[in-house]
Amino acid sequence: MARPKRDTVFTEVVGKTVNSIKYGENPDYQVLELAFSDGTLLTFELSSRVEVQASYLKARKGNLKLIRNYGRVSGAPARN
Repeated sequence: MARPKRDTVFTEVVGKTVNSIKYGENPDYQVLELAFSDGTLLTFELSSRVEVQASYLKARKGNLKLIRNYGRVSGAPARN
């Protein structure tokens, strides 16, 4: 797996003791919750997103000719 281009470091939780880790789901998103022994929480709301590469092509005798490249098209978060 390639390393992300940009990392986010949550410096507020460095050195804290994790008391529990919970995962939950609802119709709109999933949540990952890290509870620390000092009563604080770090939560991550997770959602999926569809992204496609769209192209308009002409097929002739087994060959494809690019007519238009639409680039990447992103959709709304997928619902379960």
